[in-house]
Amino acid sequence: MPDADETDVTIRSNDVAVIGMSGRFPGAPDVDAFWSRLRAGDELLTTYTDDELLAAGVPERVLRDPRYVRRAAVLPDAFDFDPEFFGYTRREAKLIDPQQRIMLEVAWELLDTIGYSGGAGGQAVGVFAGAAMNTYLTNVVAKSCDLLTYDGIELMVANDKDYLTTRISYKLGLKGPSVAVQTACSTSLVAVHVAAQSLIAGECDIALAGGVSVIANAYPGYIYGEGMMFSPDGRCRPFDADADGTTFGDGVGLVALKRLAEAIEDGDRILAVLKGSAVNNDGSDKIGYTAPSVEGQRAVISEAHAVAGVDSDTITYVEAHGTATALGDPIEFTALSEAFGDGGAQPGQCALGSVKANVGHLAAAAGITGFIKTVLALRHREIPGHPTFTRPNPEIELAGSPFHINALPMAWPSGPTPRRAAVSSFAIGGTNVHVVLEEAPPLPARPTPDAGPRLLAVSAKSDRALRDLAGRLADVLARPDAPGLADADYTLRAGRRGFAYRRAVVADDHATAVAGLRAIAAGAAAAETAPAVSFLFGEVPVEDFRVLAERVPAVADIAQRSVDSALIRAQSPPAARVTAGLVLATLWAESGARPDAVGGAGAGEVLAACFSGVLDETEALALLSWRAGLLDGPPEVRPRVPRVPILSAVVGGELPESRALDPLHWTRDVWEGGRLAEAFGGRTADGATVVVIGTPAEPLPGDSGPDGGSESSPVARLLHDAARLWTAGVPVDWSDWSGQESHRVPLPAHPLYRSRLRLDEPDQAPSAAPAGPPRGEELKRLLAKLWTEVLRTEVDRYDQSIFDINDDSMLAVRLARRIGTELGVPLRTIDLLKNPTIDRLAAHLARVG
Repeated sequence: MPDADETDVTIRSNDVAVIGMSGRFPGAPDVDAFWSRLRAGDELLTTYTDDELLAAGVPERVLRDPRYVRRAAVLPDAFDFDPEFFGYTRREAKLIDPQQRIMLEVAWELLDTIGYSGGAGGQAVGVFAGAAMNTYLTNVVAKSCDLLTYDGIELMVANDKDYLTTRISYKLGLKGPSVAVQTACSTSLVAVHVAAQSLIAGECDIALAGGVSVIANAYPGYIYGEGMMFSPDGRCRPFDADADGTTFGDGVGLVALKRLAEAIEDGDRILAVLKGSAVNNDGSDKIGYTAPSVEGQRAVISEAHAVAGVDSDTITYVEAHGTATALGDPIEFTALSEAFGDGGAQPGQCALGSVKANVGHLAAAAGITGFIKTVLALRHREIPGHPTFTRPNPEIELAGSPFHINALPMAWPSGPTPRRAAVSSFAIGGTNVHVVLEEAPPLPARPTPDAGPRLLAVSAKSDRALRDLAGRLADVLARPDAPGLADADYTLRAGRRGFAYRRAVVADDHATAVAGLRAIAAGAAAAETAPAVSFLFGEVPVEDFRVLAERVPAVADIAQRSVDSALIRAQSPPAARVTAGLVLATLWAESGARPDAVGGAGAGEVLAACFSGVLDETEALALLSWRAGLLDGPPEVRPRVPRVPILSAVVGGELPESRALDPLHWTRDVWEGGRLAEAFGGRTADGATVVVIGTPAEPLPGDSGPDGGSESSPVARLLHDAARLWTAGVPVDWSDWSGQESHRVPLPAHPLYRSRLRLDEPDQAPSAAPAGPPRGEELKRLLAKLWTEVLRTEVDRYDQSIFDINDDSMLAVRLARRIGTELGVPLRTIDLLKNPTIDRLAAHLARVG
């Protein structure tokens, strides 16, 4: 077919887009490194020296055993984790299966990278994944587990596969289906199938799917045994004449899926399209439970092609299960040949490969690893070479079959249809899955965003993370293929969470953005909490407002729908002043900067009263018109109770309600106000931030003029104001101001600062033992600290009930045990619940202790 950019797009209702991928693999810490090593034809297993093995604790007798295989497919940092980022104590994290910890990190990185970690705009995000056997629980944590004890329940929740996906949903706030999928070796590709079905059924709008495997053995490598499925030399050679077994290892992969039509509509980056999939089981039609079946595999392949609506002769690459076992490879090749032959495939038309030649068998992560490899191949239009292939297994008839095996990377030529591939994954126990992928469709050209300043907001959980993230963003925006600033702006604000440490950059071009981000990376930031907001009304120049209405569609929209049409039609300066002030105040309020107080001096106080509901727009216009000499006498006004407190330059503080309701204040007194700084001083002293709308009658103390400088454009000044507010912690959202179609683009994820956490190793930061039971205020401070740590919510009031903080019964049990351990006094959960505040619990403990 012609290349994708010349092809029409046909979308079927069951087409599913792959919009993101994340993973960690042996020898490749991320997807980009993985692709580079696949292209290079690398085998990613590690071969260990004697010194390395001795350092790893391999017994001398094992080292001397000629059957000992000194190779392993490992993640070198499999036991590393960032507990603080996810709200765990180090002790809690040490109890959790490393497979679940890694999957949680990868899920976060995936959502943050594709711009959905801050919520999906009302879209439900589902999670479908599985894990390999938990050897951490059996080899490291506990040799037994009594589920009728608290310790047993705690171990179960921290380690059982049932909690893999729901842990992710809970920690990341995802409200779609959360389903653990477990089908042995085919787990992660079955998870993709189930996720796609959930999307097609409308159960969720975005689905995460994948799997993880971490082997928590005492040391790397294994003892080879005759007749086992393991390779005697630690190499995996699928479909090769020298194939003699597989080797298992560590890895994790996760993909983000979305209905294709909606992915196109939302402007998501589309990596490939999942056209269809099928899953079945061999049943008993085979020689044994652990054996594969030609019929079962052939059937699932044919069904997946039918579901995808494609002929087998249009598929030009198959990522096979390919375990390199004596029984597995010939059966799989026969099933493929029969299914493709029945579908009209021609001899040699389709390349055949298996990622196990590179990384070995990654168990529950095997299928998703092959899936990710295939999506990368489609995206790069290149089929990686099969590194361990020299000549075909004599038990397979490669010549004359629909397949060929390329030992070196090859360009993926275009054809009469889009490039298509298939991925298979089969399992002990007989659950088979096959999926069909197609290259991403061509998308219509996007209109070029308007030139002008953009606001890039960066936030993180710590100063260190903020600086590191800013540096990584600068690196991305400095690249020749950098995303547009409009899309980066939109992704950072609409697609990410706002953490406490914040900085922002307003930039007209990439060079300015990069310089600003590098300045953040070199500086420091303090944590911010959302302050109160006060509006200070001044005079907005007519020309400035005209520019804003032209360049910021949200301004024109608010003017059209929120301001009295008669006011807009009036062509007087007072009418323009009322319109501009109210529209910009409404813009800020609707964008999240809702004021706790409003004020001004003279005409500014009148506008504040209008915004607060004391005066209507007609009355405000009449007052300003009279003041401008356009009316013969003072107008009649009928003040109402303010919806928002008014800071009056007449009284030098908050305007009493009785005075706000006095018409004489608005027709006579308001023009005599000279105490504007005093009016706002109390609020600003308490930490309130001020939004200045226009130019006030007099500057407030410390006011250095408009953000961005008086010479900058009105749009730039507006964005600088937004940057200042957002940096201060105000939840202002400017992502819809432009009215233009902006898209999410992949950007670096929030850094994780990981350290090694294994229960059988000493902690790097052991806690000090308690020194005697505290009493009185000291006891209450300790209880508040323990409540904060266990309930994961800042507890700074002694009269706050545990029922108002968290209704999780397991956390209540954990809190009671933690308090008892710290104080050396047994505390029953029922006694905690009967004394649900720190004040009452401290009194109870004083009585019993």
